Amino acid sequence: MKKISVVFLVQGLLFLALFSRIQAQTLPADYLYPVLVNGKLGYINNKGELQIKASLNKQASYELENVKTPFIIVKNGTETGLYSRKAQKMILDTKYKNILVDETVKRIKVGLGGGFFNTLYGYVDYDGKQVIPMEYKTQLLAGGYRFREGLWCFEKDGKQGYMDPNGNIVIAPQFESASDFTNGMAFVQKPGESLYGYIDQKGNYLIKPQFYDAGAFDENGFALVRLNNNNAPQSIIDRKGKLVVKGIPHPAQEDGFGGNVHFSSGLALVKDTVSKKYGYVDHSGKLAIPVQFSSAEEFTKEGRALVSIGGLLDGKGLFGKMLGAKWTFIDTKGTPLMPYFRADEVSRFSEGLCAVKFNGLWGFINGKGEVVVEPQWTERPGLFEGGIARVMMKSEAKSDQSFSADVELGYINQQGQYIWRLQK
Repeated sequence: MKKISVVFLVQGLLFLALFSRIQAQTLPADYLYPVLVNGKLGYINNKGELQIKASLNKQASYELENVKTPFIIVKNGTETGLYSRKAQKMILDTKYKNILVDETVKRIKVGLGGGFFNTLYGYVDYDGKQVIPMEYKTQLLAGGYRFREGLWCFEKDGKQGYMDPNGNIVIAPQFESASDFTNGMAFVQKPGESLYGYIDQKGNYLIKPQFYDAGAFDENGFALVRLNNNNAPQSIIDRKGKLVVKGIPHPAQEDGFGGNVHFSSGLALVKDTVSKKYGYVDHSGKLAIPVQFSSAEEFTKEGRALVSIGGLLDGKGLFGKMLGAKWTFIDTKGTPLMPYFRADEVSRFSEGLCAVKFNGLWGFINGKGEVVVEPQWTERPGLFEGGIARVMMKSEAKSDQSFSADVELGYINQQGQYIWRLQK
């Protein structure tokens, strides 16, 4: 049996590698990557050829994004504007608080003034013409970041509602709290009420308010809810609101900053509050993968999760780090996809490679856990996209800057060779 398992594992890794190469080959020809030349921002293709000359204002390293849309978001201090790749000029002046290109509906979200908690948002089309006026707020940690399943969750006069990409209000503002739509349903709470229910895209209740807390339904039709304030572990319901499991063994955990707990690849991340260790439950509420990990993440759509054993937690929440831990990736059966290895920090896999930090420096490993690009960069690299990955080093001049605002930036291929040398 062990030999068969190894064969299947090797076949799976070979398939992932092949799939990653196919992805890299099928990326749009005009997919672009940001570079710095003498302090100015330009863009290259995945061959290292400059496609847009370095003339834009430099952005902080943590704000740089590879460009998959017809537009480039640029900044001038704290103000944001939009640059058209086709026209090679600015189509929205740098006067906005923030900008988001939403490819799913071919709309551009713009926010203006008011500070972090009071920014007013609206949308323009790809020609820069206003479609939805900038007079709506969005919730901080709930719905409204972008359109989901064709609807945008907006806030007007302290109440949440939904509108379509043309600005037509589909569900009038009436909720104290509301989520984005996921698999055809959204959970909502009305003012003066303490319980959540679920609505359809016309605003009709599919499940009447009855839950102290609620989570999104997964593609299999299950959601995690809390029945009352004293029910610490979550329970599981189906799409009709029927209670499938009352009280899972341990409280489910959200992954990262904000959001609600939910199933991913059929499993939910849980934490034993006594041992402080993590495991996973399935739709039946049973532990599908026993509690055993010092840290763990949700499963990706590909059915892979990063976990660690041993080590000590330094810091809390999103910025906490496991020191001295051993890491691996597991499948939905809990089977390690590679031998455990020691590392300071671990990123995630993309196109067959994963960035890993050893003794203060970042390099890359393959699906077997082998180091294929030697650790040499002080800053967390980007993911491989289109066969190349961004790498960065802190500038000596401002090495103490938090979030590494001043860096040298370059790109490597999967053999670790520079296609664009470090520049600042």
